[in-house]
Amino acid sequence: MQKIAASLRLIRFQNLLIIALTQYFIRFAFTKTFLPFPALSNLEFSLFVFTTILITAAGYIINDIYDVETDRINKKSKLIIGVHFQAKTAIIWYSVFNLVALALGVYLAILIGKPLYSLIFVYCIFFLWRYSKTIKRAFLIGNIHVAILTALVLINTALFDIIPNIHFPGNESGGMILKIILVYALFSFLLTLIREFVKDIEDKEGDSAINSHTLAIVLGIKKTKIIVFSLSFLVVGIVGFWQYFQLQIISLNNIKWDGEIYESVLIWGTDKYAIIYTAILQTILLFFILKLYISKTKTDFYYLSQLCKIIMLLGICSIPFFTYFYLQ
Repeated sequence: MQKIAASLRLIRFQNLLIIALTQYFIRFAFTKTFLPFPALSNLEFSLFVFTTILITAAGYIINDIYDVETDRINKKSKLIIGVHFQAKTAIIWYSVFNLVALALGVYLAILIGKPLYSLIFVYCIFFLWRYSKTIKRAFLIGNIHVAILTALVLINTALFDIIPNIHFPGNESGGMILKIILVYALFSFLLTLIREFVKDIEDKEGDSAINSHTLAIVLGIKKTKIIVFSLSFLVVGIVGFWQYFQLQIISLNNIKWDGEIYESVLIWGTDKYAIIYTAILQTILLFFILKLYISKTKTDFYYLSQLCKIIMLLGICSIPFFTYFYLQ
């Protein structure tokens, strides 16, 4: 049982579950509601999700392999490599996961008639290795790329399941769906960037010991907190814009977008329950900002890091929530 528990911790099973739910929510709770002809069948889409999971799990494995020394300082009680698994065993799993994922990625890209899309998986695999080896210790670059990879979880879903068939008769709402997915991707990008900077503050002691050049080390904790404040208010602004949009939609019967009426898509997420949900999310964001202001200890910043994950999960869960009440 200890081996199984350690394996699940190594691949960050909870994070993988969130990623899988995100892609399934977009597919079954959003895309298929408005798009009669997605590019992938249900089985093919499951293979796509599995590919994403394998690449992400491999990324976590290689990260832990390179982070052994840092984790001895920052997370000694949670150390896995060298305690539950030897590095050689972890490298074998890392290689198998990536090879299977790459094969599936190439197959899916060819299947939808977009073979160049397979390069997205190559980029993800290469970057996760490079990030763990050197980039994560560099100033800012690693943080931004991790945020980009998080946004790609949503964007890739659109690239593989929506864009190939976007001009099919009956798929007229595809353009509007893409815009909404991009808003969610931006939300994920910013929240991930915020969490990365918060983790830099949390791990400053261990990162200093291995001569990393994270934001918290280069600029100091005070300036890093100011940047996190700024990004947090930007997220609040995005959610605030959505709240304004909700109220505007409620006050109108039909909305024209680029000369065509997309009423069914536009009223998604604008009922009273969606407004309440969005208000709760906004309240938690404001609580995060307040908590950031008073945070001083390593434990405080760990709490903020976990709160970021909760906010991101709530954001993603808004997709099935909005769709459920839209269909009522």
